[in-house]
Amino acid sequence: MSEKTPDLFSDALTDLLAPLSRAMVAHGVTVGAATEAIKMALMNAVIDAHGPDVSDSRVSVMTGLHRKDVRRLRSSAPSVDGRKTANRLALLIGHWATAPDFQGTDDRPRALLRETTEEGPGFDELVRRVRLDAAPGTMLQALLDQGAVAEDPEGRFQLTLRALVPGTGSKELVAAYRATLTAHMTAATQNLLAESGDIRHFDRVVRYSHLTTESVSELDTLARAEAQALLERLNMRARELQERDADQNARGRFAAGAYILPVLDTTQKDAE
Repeated sequence: MSEKTPDLFSDALTDLLAPLSRAMVAHGVTVGAATEAIKMALMNAVIDAHGPDVSDSRVSVMTGLHRKDVRRLRSSAPSVDGRKTANRLALLIGHWATAPDFQGTDDRPRALLRETTEEGPGFDELVRRVRLDAAPGTMLQALLDQGAVAEDPEGRFQLTLRALVPGTGSKELVAAYRATLTAHMTAATQNLLAESGDIRHFDRVVRYSHLTTESVSELDTLARAEAQALLERLNMRARELQERDADQNARGRFAAGAYILPVLDTTQKDAE
């Protein structure tokens, strides 16, 4: 590695941390808490690279952490987060939205009773098929709380969202933010560190500037429609494959996402 590379990455680090810092300030995260999180992340990076038996001294040398901090961090209990709940809700919605047994005659997600009837499997069966280690009543209440499901006067539950959109300030929203950015940054980081000849993850972006507000809005609408269609196709095929692989003790993981960042031309509005 050349002497310039660390400096180049250090310069990039400020920009990489800028949006994260906005979220930290908004959530009241102080420099003390941020420093503790960075210490834990640096230690875990060395352990991931060199195995769980790497010595405290080696971690200290590679990260600049004091050995006393390494010992303390290694003995601390893992934090509990809401990612499992958010992932369970997303899996339920995805299965409900695409599995043939849960579709109505109009090819839209069918309203479900709790129990299975001659109309088809109910909500409790949906939870069983998705293989969630959670009580159906708990998952139903979480979906109702998120506004993803509504109950009609006949006691049927209708899926109102085709994707999980957690409410503002909810733990599920933080969990989704965490999971989405972690997956994207993991793919990008592996590409950054890949050696010559290594397989690289697909990570592309289209950027254009000097666009009017109308043009930005048109591209935003097009991108949302195309991205949603792609994710729905992937979701449908992934559900089919997961059902096929269910009895093979498979542990492979797959993640694909999309982001769209329209920035409107505010000077155009000011000039009017």
